[in-house]
Amino acid sequence: MKWYSLLLLLLLQTAFFSGLGQNNWVLKKEKDSIRVYNRSNLRSKFNDLRVETILQTSLSGLAAVILDIGNYPHWSFNTKKAYVLKQISPSELYFYSEINSPWPASNRDLAVHLHITQEPVSKAMHIRSDEVPNFIPPKENIVRVPLSRETWTVTPLDKTTIRVEYELEIDPGASAPAWLVNSFATKGPYETFKNLREQIKLPKYRNASFPFINN
Repeated sequence: MKWYSLLLLLLLQTAFFSGLGQNNWVLKKEKDSIRVYNRSNLRSKFNDLRVETILQTSLSGLAAVILDIGNYPHWSFNTKKAYVLKQISPSELYFYSEINSPWPASNRDLAVHLHITQEPVSKAMHIRSDEVPNFIPPKENIVRVPLSRETWTVTPLDKTTIRVEYELEIDPGASAPAWLVNSFATKGPYETFKNLREQIKLPKYRNASFPFINN
């Protein structure tokens, strides 16, 4: 076998086994019909997270909660405050969020680009939130999160029931020890989605509608 054939074989094997590692989700917690998974990240020492659950709401109901930035402290785990930085359109904006950290660690903050889209045929709704570290200047005594990527794939099961698949890739920054962050990483997603389940029952979300979402 010629050298370039051997090289090609090695590259294919590396890609195959790397792909296996990237998709090897491990179930870490299952309670209240909320399943929380994690997996190692080949690019980071911090684990990726995944949540799967069913919610009794419409697509617009969930979108209304997600777009109500100022209400995040009522359901998003350890969020101290959140507010809109720039509104691009009804379905796209930039927002700021400060996250409480346990003493003696400093609080973290994020500037996030949030965008909601929908597939016209399947009606699946996609929510993407990407940290933009340099969108605003850093704040004193608060650690700017260098990396946070959230994706939601939301599938309607009927007019009042949706299936949510949520994934998070994050680096909390500074000197946060990976082993400690990873060991407690299931608590935040579980508490967030448990709180979210209660928020979507509020009339202002339950009766929401948007021109860019077809329920």
